[in-house]
Amino acid sequence: MRALSPPPRRRDRLVADSPLSTTIMSKRPGGGLSALIGKSSKEAKRSASDRPSGPSGGAANNNAPRNPFMSRPTQPEDAIKIFLIQARSMARRRAAANDGASRKGANIEIEARLGTLISPYGAHDMRALSSGAKLVGNRVAHAFICNVADGQQQQQQQQASTRFEGGITRSNYLRWTQAGLSEMSPLSASFSCKKPGGPHESEGSVLKSQMVETETVTTVFAYPNATRVNFAHHHNSNNGGGPQLGRGKSERKEKCSTMDMALPAAPYDLRLTCATELSLDQQDVPNVAGLPPGWNKKRIKRRRSYARADKSFAWRMDVTEVTTTDNPGGGGGKGAAHPEVGYEIEMELSASMTQKLLSAPDDASARQLASTLAQQLWFMIQQLNPTHDVLEVEEFVREHADAESTKLAIGQCGTIRHFMDSKCQSWRTAIAPEGGRAGGNDDCKPPRNFIGCMPVNFSRHNIEEVQRSDGGTFLSEKTDGVRYLL
Repeated sequence: MRALSPPPRRRDRLVADSPLSTTIMSKRPGGGLSALIGKSSKEAKRSASDRPSGPSGGAANNNAPRNPFMSRPTQPEDAIKIFLIQARSMARRRAAANDGASRKGANIEIEARLGTLISPYGAHDMRALSSGAKLVGNRVAHAFICNVADGQQQQQQQQASTRFEGGITRSNYLRWTQAGLSEMSPLSASFSCKKPGGPHESEGSVLKSQMVETETVTTVFAYPNATRVNFAHHHNSNNGGGPQLGRGKSERKEKCSTMDMALPAAPYDLRLTCATELSLDQQDVPNVAGLPPGWNKKRIKRRRSYARADKSFAWRMDVTEVTTTDNPGGGGGKGAAHPEVGYEIEMELSASMTQKLLSAPDDASARQLASTLAQQLWFMIQQLNPTHDVLEVEEFVREHADAESTKLAIGQCGTIRHFMDSKCQSWRTAIAPEGGRAGGNDDCKPPRNFIGCMPVNFSRHNIEEVQRSDGGTFLSEKTDGVRYLL
């Protein structure tokens, strides 16, 4: 029997996460009778691979593999601050090491993107950490550092690696950003916009006085060598107002440093990137017809950019609908050019603030500025991609230290059930008057194991077990009834 310990104190802002309790999961044992008995004796409810071990993990999961990406919990704001300071040092070192003439026109960009960290850890590719806040020791952890890399080294791998898939679902894209500047939404909340002060003020007019919106459409041809050519769309009044591609601007983007942060308590994970963007003016293309061969991807970016009109926020938010087409003959890896539509949300540090961070006179000033920028960025992310503090009850389940007392408690529960089944006519206690087990009461015996399939309630933490398993699990409806061993 397991005793429940009280959950830790939580914040006032909690969002409930309803478990999938109407479905059952059953392990179908294979092999002979010994295999059946062995399978039925396992605790299926506690076999997810990233359940914490130790006092809160229970004994049933001691042999389960630990998720390697839970080894580096962090505070999100602190991680962002450290990344900004490291990006500053990296950019300054690169500027000092490279020839000034060769780096002329290179811009430093610092940005954050929402997406999903995918890991091959287990039988199937899936999110690096299953959804839900994690209990590490006696503290709730919302973020974990998965990968840290710079332009000179590969990802620092622990036991497995992750890949970042940028983008969000269409439903979240529309729900978070479709309102634009017409009404209050998570988009306006991320810039801490004030609401209308009276009934005669419209939300749209109030938002337009606080924020600036810019719309652009760009066609980008990407090449395998990190070079790309951007064609901005213009409206031609002589051609009925239809779009017309301008002159192609060539540029090369190189990553200086990257940090991948898993946010299992939020819908999406986070990637922080510091990169250099070098304009290649000598390689500009006058039109699409003069485009050099060899491109592997074509992207049409329909972007809306938002910023505070008073520049009180140093970050700009870009919400983009991207239509991607692979070039079959350009090394894209796909045989047919079928367009794919994705939706992206990025936060980019303004050019002036980036330059201010890089040119900070001393480390103390840089740390203070990085702390303010980290607070702003995490506030924006929380409005769009909020984390939840809700933990499952099983996170607080402990194994009882006294095995004999556990058996007595189970036996007493059995006598109470027998008493109720007899319509309160027959009562035999499982506990002797002087303590210990009462003699002649079979209800105090430990429960027997059923050697067939063992249905269990399917909750959120079971999802990872199913995804990482290599088979042997099936789902069915939860039908009430009596099971018989024939």
